[in-house]
Amino acid sequence: MAGAAGSAGTGKIQVKLLVDNEKSKVVFAESGKEFVDVLLSALTLPLGTIVRLLGKESSLGCFDELYKSVESLDASLPNQGVQEHAA
Repeated sequence: MAGAAGSAGTGKIQVKLLVDNEKSKVVFAESGKEFVDVLLSALTLPLGTIVRLLGKESSLGCFDELYKSVESLDASLPNQGVQEHAA
């Protein structure tokens, strides 16, 4: 079992992990409320924001490519072929 030591005053969060070394998978994680709060707040961010904050090569694989594709879209593309009607 491995863990990250820390205390409330240092800005570190303690997390204990039980790892299956053969499969390189986390089997169990134990932590306090602070870690859960940080994790859940990160999950509320849009993926585009995460990729942009981490940089163009965020190691998120397909999300990098998806973000680059959306970023390079022509802004007028969604409006092509759409006619406005007066109400």
